[in-house]
Amino acid sequence: MRQLLDGFVPGLPETAIRAILARADGMPLYAVETVRSLVADGRLAREGDGYRPAGELGELAVPDTLRSLIASRLDSLDPVDRSLVADASVLGQTFGLAGLTAVSGQTAEALEPRLKVLVRRELFDVEIDPRSPERGLYRFVQSLIREVAYGTLAKRERRARHLAAARYFEALGDDELAGLLASHYVAAHEASAEGAEADAVAIQARLALSGAAERAATLGGHDQAVSYLRQAIAITADPGERAGLHLRAARSANVAALHADAQALVRAGIDLAQAAGDPQAVGAGEALLGEILIDSGQPREAVELLEAAIAAFPDTGGGEVRATMLANLSRALMRTSQPARAIQAADLALDLAEHLGLERIVAETFNNKGSSLGQLGRLREGLALLRAAIDVAHSGGFVAAEIRATSNLGANTEDPRQARYAYRAAEELARRVGNRNLARWSAEQARYQDYVLADDWDAALVEGAGDRADDAGSLLDEVRRISISALFQVARGDSTDATLARLEVLSTQVSDPFADAAMHALRSDRALHAGDYALAGDEAILAAADDELAAYYLADAMRAAIWGGDLARAREVARRLEAIPQIGIGIAADRIAAQAAMAALEGRPGDAIAGYRDALSRHRSIGAAFDLARMALDFVILIGGDHPATREAGAEARAIFERVKARPYLERLDAATARHAPDAPVTLARDSTAVSGTPD
Repeated sequence: MRQLLDGFVPGLPETAIRAILARADGMPLYAVETVRSLVADGRLAREGDGYRPAGELGELAVPDTLRSLIASRLDSLDPVDRSLVADASVLGQTFGLAGLTAVSGQTAEALEPRLKVLVRRELFDVEIDPRSPERGLYRFVQSLIREVAYGTLAKRERRARHLAAARYFEALGDDELAGLLASHYVAAHEASAEGAEADAVAIQARLALSGAAERAATLGGHDQAVSYLRQAIAITADPGERAGLHLRAARSANVAALHADAQALVRAGIDLAQAAGDPQAVGAGEALLGEILIDSGQPREAVELLEAAIAAFPDTGGGEVRATMLANLSRALMRTSQPARAIQAADLALDLAEHLGLERIVAETFNNKGSSLGQLGRLREGLALLRAAIDVAHSGGFVAAEIRATSNLGANTEDPRQARYAYRAAEELARRVGNRNLARWSAEQARYQDYVLADDWDAALVEGAGDRADDAGSLLDEVRRISISALFQVARGDSTDATLARLEVLSTQVSDPFADAAMHALRSDRALHAGDYALAGDEAILAAADDELAAYYLADAMRAAIWGGDLARAREVARRLEAIPQIGIGIAADRIAAQAAMAALEGRPGDAIAGYRDALSRHRSIGAAFDLARMALDFVILIGGDHPATREAGAEARAIFERVKARPYLERLDAATARHAPDAPVTLARDSTAVSGTPD
């Protein structure tokens, strides 16, 4: 069929070819008649012995010639058989005998001989393979036959048959048929006359669509859940009921990372709730909008919205709604590096949630508070709360809360190997339940651990350029993906011009502090390898402007000072490193290395050697291989390559750089080991576009 089309219409777009192949069911006449129909409509123009597209082809309708041909075949049937084919068309392309008896009103004994006749006449086919799970099911030989047969039914006939089919499937009581049941009620509603008749079916259709949406969401099919809920919204008149459907659809859209759709749906729901005079529903909508804003990279806007919503919320009643708003506010404050205020909001949320038995909110708020405590340097307390969040969420079946807490446990774990394990566990769970939003977050965090561990960079780069890159998602998702890929690319000496240009645009569109930091960090990395150490230091300082991110980017600022031999800048950065509240083995190593670097720059090589040995052993203890290699390079640059300690450190660094193909670092190491005196400093602690440790 494909060869036929290619020879008949050279240049026919692939989308049109696929549409024709799907509809033709192997019937060449369909392809020929479709082409003739497109020529008659002026959408294909004659050219030589073939045809070329003369504009957009659009949807491909069944050619009238084929409709007439199939209709004539159906007209030639016995009236009872013809009615039977129409009954089957209501059930779909494939149908069972029991369903057909329900729609037709005939017994199985009466139907079976007629079905055999229709199979012999090649209108139907039947599955007879004993190994097939569809054994005994009938199907239309071609989808066009079903389409034409369905078109012969008047609206009232369609309505009656769809209702009969719906009652049959409803009586089976099988949750897996929820979507099929809903489709029949929706079709019956569409075929109903306006007024009481349509209203009566609309109620059943809404219930069926609501059940189908719930079933789809439970199975991780959140896109499908949104589709079902949109259909339910279209046939619902009551503002309050419509508001609730909008909020449900918004939640599923957010989980599916369809953030723009989620915002539009929730805002429409809030407007409907206000029109219905329901302050509780308004508050629930605003709480959900705050969550969506955070997930879409707008935490500052979320803080403003939630603070205003909490202030306007009624003083009495609605404890669950208020607790949800406070929990989401604590998360927004944590994401905007306001840990003290985040903990205050979390405590207010927990006070309500504990007394009302709101376990989901307890899990979410433990998560927010634990991450905020980590930002303040209260690491053990924070880790304890994060583990408690996982326990509460797992016990209660609150999967999203469990995923986020597992991911944040990775963000607060000192050992990058353990962190990667936590992120991958969170990603696996998120993908299993269809939560694209949290799956992306966790996957990118895990990729960053690959960078720190100097482990399989080729696979990490392929992963970053894979399917996730093309999925729908937020701008913040894109920032994370391309900035983490840029880490590997800069370290290998690959071009990042396009990435930097894109980050410069995204930093103006995303209010999450990470977006701006990622842009400055990439500029810093590029300047460092270009030999512009002053610019590299300035950009790293800008990247470290956010308190939560300072621990990652101050190390880069120190590296720029070392490579440039700038003692004043090194002292300034060392003071800031000492002042940040975060603790941990990696940060301790950075602080010790900063003091050692200053000792070297001040002419105290003994102190520098002792300090670097200590700092390197700390990175080694947690497996942070790339951090260790870059710190060892700093050591060689400062002390020279002829000391036993730097020879050992340089050899270790070289092995790591060679493993990950970090060409610029290898070149810098070669230059440093060829000298006996420090005159061109290198890179220190963490990384430029680091994301590890930024909690969700």
